[in-house]
Amino acid sequence: MSDISAGQDLDLDILDLAAGGRGLGRAEDGRVVFVAGALAGERVRAHLTRVKRDYAEATALEVLRPSPQRVEPACPLYGRCGGCDLMHLDYPAQVEAKAAWVRRALWRLDPLPEAKVLASPLAWGFRNRLRLQVQEGRVGFFARGGHQLVEVSACPVAAPAANALLPGLAAALQRPEWSGLSWVEVLAHESQAFLTLGWQGGGDAPSLAGLAQEVGAQGARLCRGEELAGWPLNPEGGLVYHQDAGLTLRAYPGVFCQVNFAANRLLLDEVTGSALGLQAHLASRGEEAPAELEALDLYAGSGNLGLPLAAGGWRVLAVEGDQEACRAAVVQAHQAGLQERYMVQAAEVGQALAGLGRAGRGFDLVVLDPPRGGAKELMPGILELQPSRVMYVSCHPAALARDAAVLVNAGYRPSGLTVLDFFPHTGHVEAVLVLDAPA
Repeated sequence: MSDISAGQDLDLDILDLAAGGRGLGRAEDGRVVFVAGALAGERVRAHLTRVKRDYAEATALEVLRPSPQRVEPACPLYGRCGGCDLMHLDYPAQVEAKAAWVRRALWRLDPLPEAKVLASPLAWGFRNRLRLQVQEGRVGFFARGGHQLVEVSACPVAAPAANALLPGLAAALQRPEWSGLSWVEVLAHESQAFLTLGWQGGGDAPSLAGLAQEVGAQGARLCRGEELAGWPLNPEGGLVYHQDAGLTLRAYPGVFCQVNFAANRLLLDEVTGSALGLQAHLASRGEEAPAELEALDLYAGSGNLGLPLAAGGWRVLAVEGDQEACRAAVVQAHQAGLQERYMVQAAEVGQALAGLGRAGRGFDLVVLDPPRGGAKELMPGILELQPSRVMYVSCHPAALARDAAVLVNAGYRPSGLTVLDFFPHTGHVEAVLVLDAPA
């Protein structure tokens, strides 16, 4: 039995599909090998790219025995472009694999409820927001594992309205006056599209309105370094991504929103449905009138989760550190007539939570949708508020498991789990874990 080394080629049996989408094999020296482009049950010839003491990383060079779930990737750039990494796996099998990753990450949260698994309503053309890189007038995505540009003229996962802009955008940005541009983000839905332009050059940028008109967008917004230019947060300045029972939510260029509007609708249904169930439960116990129930929305963004709760009768305190997102949330609350039920606190989430604890505040429901790294440092503060229910939305199952364990150790019980696929053909997955206070 010999040691393995980077640069070596190995024939490996793939035992499983690991979280993130890489095949998992084992070398003769016992080390686990994570193989990009390989599927469970396959035998592949793999090229070792990195070797560590306990594991190695590799790329599949040749599939010697394919999985029956292997399919021909729909994109001719697949394997070069770094945007997708599971396009070689049949889509229903992708969803099953992602549900397995979530269950595997959360298995210590005993008893873990049976997961409700929801595929993306659109497996193709689902991406309503995408960021493209710009290098020397060329437009595309970074290559897999590096910063070389792969030019893109059409993307099968992009929404049709976004794809419609790409040829004109690529042609326009070749002109010398746009040489200071490093990236462009496209926000598109149905017949509307907006651009956000990352300007790294000195001096003034060329005409944004002229570029938008040329490529067929409704408008373009400049981002110079980290500073966004002003933007009208009115109906004409954004596009509708959710409309239900009198509530209209808009996405604006430069303001964070979920990339998959159709899957986001499923997320909103899960959150509002769970909140409605909690309302009914507390009302049946006679503890509170449903109209008096209070929710705390942490990492609230521009109101994606909190505004539907307010429309459903909750009094919501939304905490968000991004000033532009806060401004969009306030505007949308006023447009919906919810300003008396939806309060926005522009603050760093940890500091705001500590202040609520010192003030002796309590909430019936806490909803949080933190960044990928999770929010372990917030768990003690959430416990101090003694909510009846916590709904944790996560794009990183391992971080969710780590954070939720703090609540479970304090007596909270996992009562609901939903796995949502926001990102078909990638190794990313979204999960919603509901935890109820001890009786």
